[in-house]
Amino acid sequence: MSWQLFFDLDRTLWHHEANCADVLAEFCSEFPELKHLDPAHVAQRYQVINDGLWEIIQEAGYGVDYVRNRRFPFLLQELVPELPTKERRELAEVLERAFTQRTPTRGATYPAVAETLRLLKEAGYGVHVLTNGVTSSQERKIAAMGLTEVVDSVTTSDASASYKPDRGIFTYAMRLAGCRPEEAVMIGDSRLRDVGGGKAAGMRTLWFDAPDALPPDGDSEPDGTFHHFAELPDALRRIGA
Repeated sequence: MSWQLFFDLDRTLWHHEANCADVLAEFCSEFPELKHLDPAHVAQRYQVINDGLWEIIQEAGYGVDYVRNRRFPFLLQELVPELPTKERRELAEVLERAFTQRTPTRGATYPAVAETLRLLKEAGYGVHVLTNGVTSSQERKIAAMGLTEVVDSVTTSDASASYKPDRGIFTYAMRLAGCRPEEAVMIGDSRLRDVGGGKAAGMRTLWFDAPDALPPDGDSEPDGTFHHFAELPDALRRIGA
């Protein structure tokens, strides 16, 4: 049997916080309205606002434009309330366009991601991405990490018309990969969306608990846990994959 590995992207392969913070720091140096702000604080507040909006659309099934139309207006309203409303709205539109263009070109990953995925591929595993996100931007992130040739298939929420942990996105991904649930392992940072969703779809699951991970977002128990990608091959062996 050939095992198929399905990886979450943001906060599992692609270092979401590091890549977003890099772009936001550029904004703080480029835009006069933001030069007085601490880039680290901007990044922290952005993450809170963005994550909150993503929670809404994943629960309600809204499109990603719901997030894109709101995250920078909310951020600027909080951080630069002294700006006139019209200027704040115009700046938010400029920042959103620039952010959407720039972030997928950043390729910061967690340690040992690229070499581990290549080793697993050489060992005969199928390597897939299964992510809540937009196909065009997620594929650019994979390219920025240098993993396009390693990844066999990419399943996104917009392509599958469903968000993790809904069963539909997992079924779509396995159909695209040509495998059955008993041949599949879901690997990701979210106890709710990756572990819980994968288990419900009949897959084995591994939870990536990075040293700088967010607090667990659910209580679904994975089949195994790893903290560094160098540990992943052993984690797979321990669960029989």
